[in-house]
Amino acid sequence: MSLVNNIYIRGVALPGRVRGVTVKDDEDDYNVYINTQLCPETQRRAAAHEIKHIYQNHFYNDAPVIINELEANV
Repeated sequence: MSLVNNIYIRGVALPGRVRGVTVKDDEDDYNVYINTQLCPETQRRAAAHEIKHIYQNHFYNDAPVIINELEANV
């Protein structure tokens, strides 16, 4: 049994301050949207950050958002 289902990373234009966002779909796959207006290095870091949220199970805990964000930044 795998820890997560599929992870799809897509580039999209997002508001300037948003680096990335992850959405879980009806098939339990994770869709990671990365802001294409950022430089390639920042896009890579944003994708890594979003993947950390997935593997640290932040979608299913009751911790405050700031705690999850700090954990994903490590």
